[in-house]
Amino acid sequence: MSSVKRSFVSGFLWSLLGQGGYLSINLLTSIALARLLTPYEFGQVGIVMFFITISKVLTESGLSGALIRKKDANEDDFSTVFVFNLLVSVVLMLTLIMSSGFIASFYDDIALQNILIALSFVLVINAFQFTQNAKIVKALKFKKQALYTFCSVCFGSLLGVSLAYWGLGVWSLIIMQLTNAFVLTIIYRIFEGSAGKFVFKIDSFKTVYKFGLNTTIASIINTAFDNIYSLILGKYFAIQQTGLYYQAKKLQEIPVGVIKSSTLGVVFSTLSGLQDDKKKFDGLYSNIVTSFTVLVGFICLIIFLYAEQVVLILYGEKWLGAVFYMKVLVIASYFYMQEMFNRVLFKIFDRTDKILLLEIIKVLIMAVSILVGIREKDIELLLYGFLATSVLSYFINYYHSRTVYNGFSWMEVFLTLKVICIGTAITLIIESIKNFFSLDVYAMLLLFPLVTLLYIIFLRMFKVTNVVKDTKILLTMLKRG
Repeated sequence: MSSVKRSFVSGFLWSLLGQGGYLSINLLTSIALARLLTPYEFGQVGIVMFFITISKVLTESGLSGALIRKKDANEDDFSTVFVFNLLVSVVLMLTLIMSSGFIASFYDDIALQNILIALSFVLVINAFQFTQNAKIVKALKFKKQALYTFCSVCFGSLLGVSLAYWGLGVWSLIIMQLTNAFVLTIIYRIFEGSAGKFVFKIDSFKTVYKFGLNTTIASIINTAFDNIYSLILGKYFAIQQTGLYYQAKKLQEIPVGVIKSSTLGVVFSTLSGLQDDKKKFDGLYSNIVTSFTVLVGFICLIIFLYAEQVVLILYGEKWLGAVFYMKVLVIASYFYMQEMFNRVLFKIFDRTDKILLLEIIKVLIMAVSILVGIREKDIELLLYGFLATSVLSYFINYYHSRTVYNGFSWMEVFLTLKVICIGTAITLIIESIKNFFSLDVYAMLLLFPLVTLLYIIFLRMFKVTNVVKDTKILLTMLKRG
């Protein structure tokens, strides 16, 4: 196996293991907390996390990708980014603190003020771990990243569940978030050294920020509209609905998030090193696209089919309202993941201006669907609008991504649609079996092996991929490497 393939496979496996461990702990924690707390308390945190998430994007400013992509990044570049992140984090923290009273009044819940003030400190804490993490990703040392993250999440989650059990309510969620960030920062400081010197070089900043500017604005828009439903549900419907949506989103993001977090970073880092070797780039990219689409499609299919069972088993009957959210979100996430994969090409070939343009188009489409949903006061219409936006955005992004790489081809579009057709066919088959045999909710779980078998067979029939053959090839490659 070539050194590039070996680095990619090793990085992917460790990143997958790390994210899998991280999200598994999150799942166990969510189960425990969901049974100890109420949808209303999760709704409060869901509203506040909108502002924290947007602030994190502003703090990062796309500079992580710039440092990773820059082949000759030096200590001055890393120190400059550290100083910038720290200053922006402090400014944003103070802004959130000063705005907390207004936000609490807007939602007619005074408790939101103290929640927002407390969580705003996460921004400054994260600033002291940002550059070390960028160095690890740049060097493809995903094993270290996985271990560090796993340790911090374990500690924070254990504390959060303990506090919820002792009756601290919503504050158990807040303290857990702060602890996760603080412990990870300490780990980075011990094993990777300081976050950077207090050195700010104008030339270094101009170099990295040129890359990060467009991605930052695009990320802000994307993050804002991706999380805006928490605000809308809390304001125009009920904070409890925000809680249901927030938990459904977390459940749906656990398996999908594993693939996103473990794959996109590794793909970007690896392919960035091959941007000047078109032959190797094309070969690796083509293989990755097929595997990525097939894997994401299977995960989304399973979540859609077993959303009710998952909610009942993990959270209990009081959370059944989250099932609808999960089903819509997971279909949308399939197209969203394809969109994110296409955007890697914009970053690699330094066309981040395209990302910004496409994000603006996406926002305009989504804004219309949101206004219609609010006007009609219809939650289902609101979510279906989100789904339609995700589908349209994928096709628009795909077309433009091929203008910067290798020209337009329908092959990947057909691949995406084939997987959708396979998922639809399997869903109809499973629903027919369920109705014919009058299977109850839990008996449906017995059909999981059949779902997996049908997926593998249909992939072969539709000439998408030969799972058995490709798995053997992968195992052989790993053995030789």
